[in-house]
Formats: sequence, C-alpha cells, structure tokens
Amino acid sequence: MIGTKLYDIINKAQNGERLTKEECKYLLMQPAESLESSIIRAAANDIIRKKNENSAIIIGQVGIDIHPCEANCGFCSFGEGHTGIPTIKIEKPALEKAITDFCKEGDLFGLYLMTMTDTDKDFLLDNVAYARKVASKETQIWVNTGDNDLGFYKELVAAGAVGAYHVCRLREGVDTKIDPKTRIESMEKIVEAGLQLFSCCEPIGPEHSIDELVDNIFVCIDLGVTQYGAMRRIAVPGSPLYKYGQISDLMMAHVMGCVGLVYASVETARYFGVHEPCQLGYLAGANFVTAETGANPRDTAVDTSKGRGWDMNRCRKLLYECGFSHLLRGDESKITLDFDYLAKTDSLF
Repeated sequence: MIGTKLYDIINKAQNGERLTKEECKYLLMQPAESLESSIIRAAANDIIRKKNENSAIIIGQVGIDIHPCEANCGFCSFGEGHTGIPTIKIEKPALEKAITDFCKEGDLFGLYLMTMTDTDKDFLLDNVAYARKVASKETQIWVNTGDNDLGFYKELVAAGAVGAYHVCRLREGVDTKIDPKTRIESMEKIVEAGLQLFSCCEPIGPEHSIDELVDNIFVCIDLGVTQYGAMRRIAVPGSPLYKYGQISDLMMAHVMGCVGLVYASVETARYFGVHEPCQLGYLAGANFVTAETGANPRDTAVDTSKGRGWDMNRCRKLLYECGFSHLLRGDESKITLDFDYLAKTDSLF
C-alpha cells in the first residue's frame, strides 16, 4: 500500500509549494525499483511537461580549451594528477565548423563553450563573441568555465553570453581542490551579472549518501536557476574515483524525479537535464539533452563526438521516442517534433 505521505508531497509539488529537505530525503529514500519511485518519476514528468507544453530543448557543447587542470577533480579526465589528454586550444575554423554543424537545422537552443577552471579570460571572451557571430541568431550562447569575479561575468554578458553553467559539486573540496564557498559565491555573481544560472546535482556516485544528495540539491534553489538537473559520475578509466563504479540508469532517473519535484516550485526553472542521457530520465522530468564535441571531462577521447558524446541526430531521436511534441529554439519559438521532422533532419536511424 502506498502511504499518504508520498501523495501529500506530490500534491505539494503539483501545487507549486516548496518541498522541505526532509521531504526530499523521504523521496530519495524510496528504492529506485519500487512502485513509489515509479510514482515519483511519473509525477515529476507530468509537472515538467505541463510547465513546458511537452516541449524539449537540445544543447550543444564544445570543449574549446583543454589542458591538465589544477582543480584536479578525482572524477574528471582533465585532472592534472592523472590526465592523459593533451593540451588543446581550439582554432577559429574548428570552432566555426562545430557551431555550424550544431546549428545547421536551426533547432539548437543553446551552445556551451567549455573551458578549464583557469582558462585565459581574453581567450574565452574572444570565443564567446565569435560564437555569437557564427551561431544561428535563435541559438543562445553560454559558458561552462571556472570561478571568476563579477566584472568578468559582466564582460561575458557584453560579449554575447546569456548564461553560465556552474555547480557546487558533491564533495567539493574533498574530491576537488576548490573551496565549495568559492563555487557558491561564483553562482551568486553569475546571477548578479545578469547571466542565467544553469546548475545540477552532480557528479552522483554509489558512495554518496542520501543526506549529501539532499544538501547538494538545495544549494542553489533560491538563486533563480533557469536550468537544473542530475548527473551521474562516469567511471573514467585512470581517474581516482573510478574504483567506486557508477550508478544505474534507473537510479539516475529516480534522482531526476526527486529533483523535478523539489524544483517544481522554482518559477524560473523550466529545463531539466539528466546526464548522460537515458530514456528513463526523460520519463522522470528531464526535457533537455546535450550534444557534445571536442574534449569531454567524462571521456578519454580527444574528441568526444567519436567517443561518449551524442550528436544532434541522436538527441532529436531520443526526444521523439520519449514523446516530446516540440523542440524549442533559443528564442522560444517551436518546431514540431514528429516523424517527418526526423526524416527531414536525417535523424531516423
């Protein structure tokens, strides 16, 4: 028998009421294979699809500056203490090709430029401005970079960036060399500068406790995030945390469902990601998927498009198979996502 507590929590989420940490913990405590988890996932899926009129978005990410990283995160393929990836700084022709490939059908909502924590600021600003020039006008430009001061975030806005991905990660300062306070301060500065904030509960591994997940989920709930999500830690060969393995797709979807119910009350939060993509996650509240090229912190390949990274066709197909009826462009205009659209964009197979 399903207890009334679960229904009470779901009703609160459906009514847009803020869930407490205790209620979030109760949701996460339900076994991923249980009926309770199925109800949690279905409820989050229903709330978020109604919030977005059953629309989804596709995001592109390009790794533009890769080198051994001083943050030395134990889960990342770029950590200076264990990386085997060479130093790579993208040239303009390669960046233009990557952006053109992502944007050729006009359905890329946003483009991330990903860099290291200590990337040269002028290099990033220059490439943001260049990406804004090359990308389709409907595509938003975002950054995924290290901690910076308020002035630099304002410079990113002036260069054409709309948002920034930033996270205070699970066991920040333990599995990484970055102070968690610094991460949170950067998120506050991102918002103050006028950038949209995109964040996530990540990188989730089998060793993380439910209390750790709860605390992490609530880190930026009051910052007005536009995008949020849940990401599992990929067991990157050669990385210090490889020994712990990784959680299943089902567990990832369970966490996504809980995240969706918690963030249902955040009016600014419309787009939710489960990473890496899995169909179960898109039936638990996720409604955006990321295509990737260049280096990837979850991959040992120099170009993740030849490794773990998904391409645009695969992203379209996934969203169609999961029942989304529309894709949104960065200007919020809609594209009907149907069989004919998959055929038109060569995304059927």
